Amino acid sequence: MENEVNKVSQTTGSSEPLRRVSGKVWKAAKKPTHRSMMPKTLRRSYEQRIREAREHKAFKQIEKGMRDEKEAKRQAHVAKIVERRKKREEAERLATQQEKMSLRKRMRVKRKELKNRAHAKH
Repeated sequence: MENEVNKVSQTTGSSEPLRRVSGKVWKAAKKPTHRSMMPKTLRRSYEQRIREAREHKAFKQIEKGMRDEKEAKRQAHVAKIVERRKKREEAERLATQQEKMSLRKRMRVKRKELKNRAHAKH
C-alpha cells in the first residue's frame, strides 16, 4: 500500500502523497453551509443578491406577460373560429328549415288544390 502511494506521488511530482478518493461518483460534492466558508469568488453581498433577485423577478414578469399575450391571441383566434363555425351551422340549419317550410307549404297548397278540385266536380 505504501508502495502504491509513493508511486502516485512520484508520478504527480508532488512530495505530499495523494489521498484515496471514493469511487462513489454519484455523490455530489457538499457545499459549505455558511457563506463565510464559501470561496471569495462565490460570495456575494446581500445587496447584490437582492438586486439579482429583483432582476430575475422582473425578467420572469416580462416573460409571463409575453406568454399571457400570446395565449390571449391564441384564445381570440380560437374564439373567432368557433364563432365562424356557429354562424355557418346556424345558416345551414336555417336553410334546411326553410326547405322544410317550403315543402310543407307546397304540400298544404297541393292539398288545398285537391280539395278545390274535388268540390268543383260536385
